[in-house]
Amino acid sequence: MTYTLKYSSILTRSASVWTDATHQFWGVLSFSRIFTIFWLLLCTKTIDCSTSKCQVCKDIVKEFNEGIRKTSKSNFGGGNTHWEEKSLGSYATSETRLVEIMEGLCEHSEKECHTMVEAHEEILEKYWFAFFAKKKDKDLHLWFCIENIKVCCPDNTFGPNCDQCPGDPKNPCRGNGKCDGEGSREGTGKCTCNAGYKGDLCDECTDGYYEESKNQTHTSCKACHESCKTTCWEAGPKGCDECKNGWTHSEEEGCVDVNECEKTPCEENEYCLNNDGSYSCAKCHSACDRCRGYGADNCEECKDGYELKDSLCTDKDECAAESSPCTGNNETCVNTLGSYSCSCQEGFIRDNEECIPKPKEESESAEVEQEGKEEL
Repeated sequence: MTYTLKYSSILTRSASVWTDATHQFWGVLSFSRIFTIFWLLLCTKTIDCSTSKCQVCKDIVKEFNEGIRKTSKSNFGGGNTHWEEKSLGSYATSETRLVEIMEGLCEHSEKECHTMVEAHEEILEKYWFAFFAKKKDKDLHLWFCIENIKVCCPDNTFGPNCDQCPGDPKNPCRGNGKCDGEGSREGTGKCTCNAGYKGDLCDECTDGYYEESKNQTHTSCKACHESCKTTCWEAGPKGCDECKNGWTHSEEEGCVDVNECEKTPCEENEYCLNNDGSYSCAKCHSACDRCRGYGADNCEECKDGYELKDSLCTDKDECAAESSPCTGNNETCVNTLGSYSCSCQEGFIRDNEECIPKPKEESESAEVEQEGKEEL
């Protein structure tokens, strides 16, 4: 058929492009090419990077259906079956349209896709003319992947013979897990259970979960309360068989939180925060000498350099006292947060423990510099 030659020519052109790229490799080497070649070598030598045959087939079906949509809109504009019958005319079911769809397959896929299409293009052709062209309702996935090339299985079956997955045919693994290989010709058919479930049919609860309900077709497991150590028999803290560390058992309430802060477990100048099942320690405010919580309003005592005003430990302005703490000649007091410092008055510099007049040259230089700044 014409499209067969076209599909083969596509592969030939791809090989030609690859050859040209190889010849130019060292001249126009790029990071993306390095990464692609590295990945191909890695897949070949170390790990299996291949996509399952069933998934490849599903992708082909998806792209085939997408091709139908694209050729409908890109060529004439339309979109629905009635419109196609009226406006697309003979093109709607023509070999020309099929060729365009086939050429669009595997554009974003690996070699497995090209290999599968090339090996089974006659089956796709048969689907096109026997079903699509005659407006017969035939699912392409069922026709192509399951019934003809036999790489997929119907839902809830697995393996070479499409055996039934464990459990109810419509609800394998009791709906609480996934059947290995389900929908493909691969896998073991064993149930991989969701979190909280175990057993061949995923119909039992693991530790940390309790059985909320159960019948012959379904089991529902729910997580135990956070206070439970490992197992429980119902919801809430009363359902725990044993309490976790940080919790204690009460006849009325079940597992209740232990307030570790009552034992003052934190370091000096830290305060305790009780959490469910635990606790944490945090630093007191910088104004506090011991505290009940964070903030200058939670101090048990104020640090030196702070004083209590309106229930807050606030900075004490030592420089505002009647008697200045800076008693040296030509000294001035500078208040700082929680403290103070003594500086020399303007025109003086510190020499050892005394403030002495600045040397004349230094003083004049400073005045000139100050004048320059004022002019700017």
